[in-house]
Amino acid sequence: MSDFKNYKYLIVRESNFKLEIILNRPDKKNAINSEMLEELMSCTDYANENDSVRAVVYKSTGDVFCAGLDLYDFKENNMTNALSDVFNLLHKPKLAVLEGDAYGGGVLLILCCNYVISKSDVKLCLPEVDRGLFPFQVMDALIKVMPAKKALDWCIRGLSVDAKDCLKMNVIDEINNNIEESVSDWISTITSKSPNAIASGLKSFENIYVNKKIIGKLNNELQKLKESDDFIEGIESLREKREPRWKKL
Repeated sequence: MSDFKNYKYLIVRESNFKLEIILNRPDKKNAINSEMLEELMSCTDYANENDSVRAVVYKSTGDVFCAGLDLYDFKENNMTNALSDVFNLLHKPKLAVLEGDAYGGGVLLILCCNYVISKSDVKLCLPEVDRGLFPFQVMDALIKVMPAKKALDWCIRGLSVDAKDCLKMNVIDEINNNIEESVSDWISTITSKSPNAIASGLKSFENIYVNKKIIGKLNNELQKLKESDDFIEGIESLREKREPRWKKL
């Protein structure tokens, strides 16, 4: 078993064919920095390599599920592609448990999971356009589960969407405030099925739906925005807690 006790930003537990990964950086709203990303990738490797894991559950501590990528770390590192790889390369069923809101890359994490169980008061938010960025990979993931026009509108207006509407848009699979019982039922069903057949299916799904060429182009566009004056202004306005002052095109 991997030495999960040495992890700084994750709590990891394994039992009954389930690997439970808990984001544990509540003071930063569970924003994913480069070190947490490395720990997540290590968990992906462990799950893929061990037959004792038949399903992976993502949870969080604190009142926010995940605030996405840490903007101050993200500014210096190309982390977006690595974040999607953490989940796309994991060939075990993935279930996200939402007991708090998710933002930006946190929504990408959710969309990369096969199942999403949420409490009723949760909201999913895409604030990138308020920071001089655009949620390219989130958009790519959204259009796989909902009409493209609605997905684009969500990204352009930086909307905050509640759990009820997310359920209607196929982003969330179940709303249940008795969340632990619900998760237990889902995991019990999933782990009773053929793990070999499921792994084969997930690999095939990745080959069909994960287009590396498109993701590369989206990351190139994101890199351009990271080098823009608007991104600098977006970060500064966030730090100074004021409205951004965008430059003209």
